[in-house]
Amino acid sequence: MEFCPKCGSLLIPLVAEDKRFLVCRKCGFKKDATSKRGYVIRGEVSGDKREKLLVIEGSREREKEKLEEERELMKEYYEVFLESMESESE
Repeated sequence: MEFCPKCGSLLIPLVAEDKRFLVCRKCGFKKDATSKRGYVIRGEVSGDKREKLLVIEGSREREKEKLEEERELMKEYYEVFLESMESESE
């Protein structure tokens, strides 16, 4: 695994014109691949991680609900503020 010297992003292998390159998707940096071996990504996802992922998705929904509640409260505060400003001006 190699990283871009310009921006620090992961360099992705690319085959073009029968040559192998490592290319940065963010800034476009390109260099010849020094290794002829292929890149293999391995990883196992256990049942625990799957359950945690579901919990994370659930919390996103809760955050959206919280934002909506906060918006409603801000609207109410704003209305009270406007009413108090009107009563002070009279």
